Amino acid sequence: MLGRGAMGMIYLAHDPVIDRKVAIKLIRADLLGSDDRADYLARFRHEAQAAGRCAHPNIVAIYDFAVHEGNPFFAMEYVEGSNLSQVLAQSGRFPPATAIALMGQVLDALACAHGFGIVHRDVKPANVLLPGDGRVKMTDFGISRLDTSALTQTGSVIGTPSYMSPEQCRGEPVDARSDLFSAGVVLYELLAGARPFTGRNMTEIALQVINQPPRDIRLTAPELAPSLVAVVERALGKRPEDRFPDAAGMAAALRRSVQAASSDAADRTVVVPRAPATFTEATLSTVERRLAQQVGPIAHHLVQTAARKARSLEELQDIVAQQIDQSEQRSRSRQNRAIPPVLAQQGERELAVHLGPIARVLAKRALEAATSPEDFWQRLAAHIERDTDRQTFLHRHRS
Repeated sequence: MLGRGAMGMIYLAHDPVIDRKVAIKLIRADLLGSDDRADYLARFRHEAQAAGRCAHPNIVAIYDFAVHEGNPFFAMEYVEGSNLSQVLAQSGRFPPATAIALMGQVLDALACAHGFGIVHRDVKPANVLLPGDGRVKMTDFGISRLDTSALTQTGSVIGTPSYMSPEQCRGEPVDARSDLFSAGVVLYELLAGARPFTGRNMTEIALQVINQPPRDIRLTAPELAPSLVAVVERALGKRPEDRFPDAAGMAAALRRSVQAASSDAADRTVVVPRAPATFTEATLSTVERRLAQQVGPIAHHLVQTAARKARSLEELQDIVAQQIDQSEQRSRSRQNRAIPPVLAQQGERELAVHLGPIARVLAKRALEAATSPEDFWQRLAAHIERDTDRQTFLHRHRS
C-alpha cells in the first residue's frame, strides 16, 4: 500500500502481462450511500477518461479502468520518488532557477489538460511527483472537471484550502485560470519557503484568499528579480481576468523572468533534493531481524534511525553500516588492504543470494576485520544458516 485516504487506497502492483510496476487507485464505493454511489462511480469513470486523454510526459499515465467487486479502480503509471510537499518539508526554499524549471513543467502539464477542457482543481505540492531525474509528474485528477460533465455542481467546494482560488473558495464555477492561481501559490511557496495565505482553519484561510492580498514575497526572498515577483503577483490575482490567460502564457512569462535575471538560468540542470523514502514495516522488520543476529537488540535503533534519513533501501544499508562502524569499529581502518576491492564486491553479491540486502552490511564488516582472503570468506560463510549452503559457499572459495 502506497497511500490511504478517506475513500480509498493506492497500491503498488505488478502487471504480469507487460511485466512492469503499476499503481492501483481503488475507491471504496461501498462506503457511499445508495444515492451517492452512482454519482461517484460516474465521477470516477470520468476521472479515468479525463486523465487517460492527457498523454503528456509531465502527467502520470493511465493504463486501465475497471470495477472490482463494485469498487472502481484504475491502473496508472508508477512513479518512484518523492512528492514536492515532502521535499519542501525537508529542504525549504528552492533556488529561483530550480523553482522556475519545476513550475514550467507543471504549467506544461496543465496546458495539456486545459487543452482537453480539463480543470485539475487541486494543484498543490503533494500532487507534483518528482522521480529524481529533474522531471515533474502531475497526478490526481480525481476532482478534475470535464466541461461536458454535469457531475461537479456549482456550490460544491473541492480542493485544498491553502491552494484554492478565490472563486473556488466561494463555491463558484471555475475554469483553467483557477489552476493558474493554485500554481501561483505553489510557485510562491517554492521561492519563499512559506505559503502566501495561512490560518488556523479552513475558514480563516478562505477569508484571506478571498479578501486579503498575499504576503509580500520580497519580505522573505528580497533577492528575487522584479520580473519574477511580477509573475507571482499576477498569478495570484483575485479576479480570474487579472491572471494570465492560460498556462502557456504564464510559463512563457516565468521563463522570460529567468532570462531577465540570468540568461542561462532556465537551461541549468535541475537538481531537486529528495525526501527520505517511506519503507514498509515488513521491509524494516526484515532488515532488523537479519541485523539483530549480528549486533543484538541495538539493531532496532540502528534501523529506525537510518530509515528516517535514507532515500532508498541501498542507502538504508549504507547508513546502518556507517552507524556500526562508528559505534563498534571506530578504531579500525575503513579500507582493508589485504582484501582486493573486487573480491569484496564479489563476496557481497554472493552473500546477498542467501541473506538479501543485509549482505552489504555484513560484507563491509567482514572486509574490515579479515586478515586474508581466506579469512574473509570464512567470516561471510558464518552468516549462512544452512550447513549445506555454507559448505558449498566455502568450497567455491578454497585456495
